[in-house]
Amino acid sequence: MTAGADGGSGKDTAASRDKRRRGAVVALEPAKDIQGIQSVETGFSVLDVLVDAEGPLTLGDVARGTGLSLSQARRYLVSLTRYGIAVQDAESGRYDLGPRALRVGLAALGRVDAVDLAAVALKELAANIHEGGTLAVWGDQGPTIVRWFRGGGIGVTSLGLGTIFPLFTSATGRVFLTYLPPENTRAQLGRELGVEALASPQTRKAIEEVRADVRAKGFAWLKGHFVKDVRGAGAPIFDSQGELVAVVGIAGPDRDASVQALVEAAASVSRQLGYESEPRKPQPAAKRR
Repeated sequence: MTAGADGGSGKDTAASRDKRRRGAVVALEPAKDIQGIQSVETGFSVLDVLVDAEGPLTLGDVARGTGLSLSQARRYLVSLTRYGIAVQDAESGRYDLGPRALRVGLAALGRVDAVDLAAVALKELAANIHEGGTLAVWGDQGPTIVRWFRGGGIGVTSLGLGTIFPLFTSATGRVFLTYLPPENTRAQLGRELGVEALASPQTRKAIEEVRADVRAKGFAWLKGHFVKDVRGAGAPIFDSQGELVAVVGIAGPDRDASVQALVEAAASVSRQLGYESEPRKPQPAAKRR
């Protein structure tokens, strides 16, 4: 057995895995005083222009997007094309991402663990805002807590690993209710609300109102529905295909700043998973229902 990251014991502990993940994140932001290779950095700026575009670009588009001259942009595009990072259409002459760019992206995504990434972000969030935090994924019985961190404030002791959130009366549940396909949540809603109630027009209207509210805000916020006298907020984490993979939540948020921090943390993890969207800013507390 090889020596592990926990000081040579060989054991792959949770602490050592967390340390490695943090190291990986730090590695994405190298020290600014380390000299890099200018031509490589310029080449990636050309690649960034192709990535951010909605479709194939002309040579002039790439030059304008990078601030390079036409001849400079062409040379970088030639190199990227030779390695399959970019391709040039034979008829239009436009440039787009190539097959190797897809391979690189898929390889990176394949090495990302959504739960591990979210757990690191949630632990930091809970410590910063001094409130308890939860990470839930969709399980056989519904939204299930797989990570739980206490903040500096009063903890909610009724929550723990394996706790199942209700869909309709918890902030985390409402996020799942909003972003999962209805067929995925129908059975649990029936258990919670009753099959007959679920079939009523009034209940269906209430569910659609919840979904519309969460989509408009980008998060869910409730007080005292799941745990008495405790506020709860939940925000979605999406993968590269826009599918909901987890929900981060905080218990006891009574400040707009805490909810905003939650939304930004969830959005940051989503971006690391390949999802592209800007986090919404929460409405002031006075406007929340």
